[in-house]
Amino acid sequence: MRIDIGGVRLYFDVEGAGLVPDGAAMAERPVVVALHGGPGADHSLFKPVLGRATEFAQVVYLDQRGSGRSDVSEPALWTWERWADDVVDFCDALGIDDPVLLGTSSGGWVALTVAHRHPERVRGVVLDSVMPGPAEERLEVFERLGGAKARDIARRYWGGEDVQDDWERVCLPLYSRRPDGAPEARDRLARIRWNRDVIEHFRRSLAGAFDPWPYLERIVRPVLVLNGEDDPVATVSAARKLAEALPEGTAELHVLPATGHGVFREDPDRAVALLRDFVGRTAARG
Repeated sequence: MRIDIGGVRLYFDVEGAGLVPDGAAMAERPVVVALHGGPGADHSLFKPVLGRATEFAQVVYLDQRGSGRSDVSEPALWTWERWADDVVDFCDALGIDDPVLLGTSSGGWVALTVAHRHPERVRGVVLDSVMPGPAEERLEVFERLGGAKARDIARRYWGGEDVQDDWERVCLPLYSRRPDGAPEARDRLARIRWNRDVIEHFRRSLAGAFDPWPYLERIVRPVLVLNGEDDPVATVSAARKLAEALPEGTAELHVLPATGHGVFREDPDRAVALLRDFVGRTAARG
């Protein structure tokens, strides 16, 4: 489905009921709005794992402006602020008053931006594999997981060199630490509708423009931070730094052992269980 938000058509999908029978009444379930990473990927990254959450919530998937099946819009509007405001405008248009935002990787950057720009508009925020560590630390993890060759390709890729093929062949497989080698990974990547221009825009300018640290004190809702122990991009030290910098009493950090980038794909059983508990507690708070 698509909806017009300020002249831009955003694609979204819905899984699970918003209202369920509860005796003589209909009970309203919490809404989880899922924000994909990339940037420039699409919501298919969450499927089918996040479908498990329909046991306790309605899940709304959103392709961000410029990504997936949404309108490309203008590169000048591919910004963290515009993407965050799109989420709020989208929720307003659909009458979603207090969603739990779930952002993976760069989608977590969007969710975090919503949380400090519009602190009263969310019930809670789930940040999955979000905060990148210092460059040298990330390179060290790549070298530990894939040797000197992986380190060199990552260094060149982040330095702006045109090594996309090497990056996808050598480095991307290191994102996963699943013992079975994530056999569905090839199909999952093939399903994505990529906008490579957004990725390049991110790599060359947007990544350096993300600076949430001065605004974290504005966040007033609970934040669940999830991170893989062996994530070569969103490192554990960076996740801890983020959790410690959030206002007292708002942050909860879980580091999943033997887990790479994207905990809902890497350890779906534990990730969904943590989400269930978090959504339940935020719903109890009202």
